[in-house]
Amino acid sequence: MPSRMRVLSVAVLLIVASNVSADDKVDFAKQIQPILSENCGKCHGEKKAAAKLRLDSAASIKAKWDGQPDLLVAGDPDKSELYKRITMPADDKKRMPKGGDPLAKDKIDLIAKWIKEGAVLPIAAAVAATEPAKPAAADTAAAPKKEDKPADIPPPKVNPAPKEAIDKLSAAGAQVMPLFADSNLLTVSFAHRSEPAGDAEIALLSGVAEQCYGLNLADSKPTDAGLAPLEALKNLAELHMERSAVTDAGLAHIKGLASLQYLNLFGTGITDASVPNLKELKNLRKLYLWQTKVNYDPAMSLEKDIPGLMVNLGYNHPVVMKMRLTKELEATKKQVEEAKAEETKAQQALDAAKKNSEAVSARVADIEKQLKEADGGAAPAADAKPAADKSVADKAAADKKAAEDKAAADKKATDEKAAADKVAAEKAKTEKEAADKAAAEKAAAEKAAADKAAAEKAAAEKKAAEEAKAAADKAAADKAAADKAAADKAAADKAAADKAAADKAAADKAAAEAKAVADAKAAGEKKN
Repeated sequence: MPSRMRVLSVAVLLIVASNVSADDKVDFAKQIQPILSENCGKCHGEKKAAAKLRLDSAASIKAKWDGQPDLLVAGDPDKSELYKRITMPADDKKRMPKGGDPLAKDKIDLIAKWIKEGAVLPIAAAVAATEPAKPAAADTAAAPKKEDKPADIPPPKVNPAPKEAIDKLSAAGAQVMPLFADSNLLTVSFAHRSEPAGDAEIALLSGVAEQCYGLNLADSKPTDAGLAPLEALKNLAELHMERSAVTDAGLAHIKGLASLQYLNLFGTGITDASVPNLKELKNLRKLYLWQTKVNYDPAMSLEKDIPGLMVNLGYNHPVVMKMRLTKELEATKKQVEEAKAEETKAQQALDAAKKNSEAVSARVADIEKQLKEADGGAAPAADAKPAADKSVADKAAADKKAAEDKAAADKKATDEKAAADKVAAEKAKTEKEAADKAAAEKAAAEKAAADKAAAEKAAAEKKAAEEAKAAADKAAADKAAADKAAADKAAADKAAADKAAADKAAADKAAAEAKAVADAKAAGEKKN
């Protein structure tokens, strides 16, 4: 029995330990958000968002995290930029909070623990709140109408999502956030999962079908049938499916989403066959078809059929590139024409100056001739020539030189401007190509880092699960052994008791028989 009690004690301890571990997880809203608000809110709050980073709410943090994966690397504080900044030396200019005292060690340790546990942000569930009020009818009527752009669709009012449905999404690795503070509308993202989302994860969206306003299925691996739950997301306004395994058949499931305004299909295998279904999305405003198999003309037909839609095929799409280069060529030709016009204008100014110089020279000769005639044909002595004549000649020469200098300067300026414009255009083109390449390389590096972090997190979780299973298996084996020992002992005790009872019954029977014989013998002797 002592062995069995030990096994039961171990089992109880394991259960208690698991409950303590679950209850001991860091609560972002109660433990982390107050630290960030108190120490970081001044520079990274609603009124001031230094470096475009706000830490005053979970929604703001998520928005930044989606665009900067290294802000928080789930499971690894040392690779998380937020943790790095608060643990730098006090004299480091990049250390945060900037200009304030370093965070206390217990607060830093708490943030590190939160990141190690996956940097889980709070989930909005069962929050009954009023959506922002709609503008009054009078205000709407007074506002000028734009005929070329359809009116925006205001977010709908919905009931709170069931907590059980949100918990299931969270357990599946999804991040579920309110659209804005006190909103029942939700954004659901599977982008930070260690493994791509599949049919099983997408099926969980049925529990928040009414509340799902934004959905991120980037890099997901659904089947065509697995996308069927999207048909029920009638309030969905934003859908990310970039680099996913979606096909033309799978995409057909979204053609009835009348509220969809943003759709990203970058890097997917969809073709022109999806265009008819996309034309059903009458409220679509932005559509990204970069690096897909949709051709230029069908893509542009979507802009014609859906007012206000902007289709992005990417800067390096052959037709888009040709149009861009054609536009640049037209602009360059216009610059050349303007330079030629300036050159013609300068030449005309030079010709006019020459003509003026010739006229002045002719006037000087005419005056000299008249003076000669006035002196009776005698040539005027050089030292007796009137000062006025010399002044006229000097002025004419100066005007001529000034005109020539101005014409030369104008021509030089025109040539320099044309050359500078050409250099600037080439430099801008080179810088843009370099920037595009750098952006692509940065995006690839960030994705590789995020993938690596996710893989490391998955490996750590797998190891922990294996260790927990091994401990549970051992406890179960110990319990089974104890149960068997107890059962064997009970069987032995019962066998001994049964044997003792049988022996006693036999002895009692023998004694009774002996007594009966003795009694019979005594009775016979007495009779005789």
